[in-house]
Amino acid sequence: MRPNVDAQKIERLMQILGREARGSGCIYFTGGASALLIGWRDSTVDVDIRLDPEPPGIFQAIAKLKQELNINIELASPQDFLPPVPG
Repeated sequence: MRPNVDAQKIERLMQILGREARGSGCIYFTGGASALLIGWRDSTVDVDIRLDPEPPGIFQAIAKLKQELNINIELASPQDFLPPVPG
């Protein structure tokens, strides 16, 4: 089990992902990570992200950073769990 993630680790993650991506795209932080960055929490168990579109090289960087920073990174966002509104 990996230790909880704090704001400093997320900021480090953002810096490295920005350098490692070899193209354009957006990375959205969701779940506990977004609450942590806003200041609602002190830590989170994992970092949930959504990629749109997926920048080239990002998956290799994520795999490397999971080990290097000793954090859990998951591809998840609310739209993965919430059904669309009818109509």
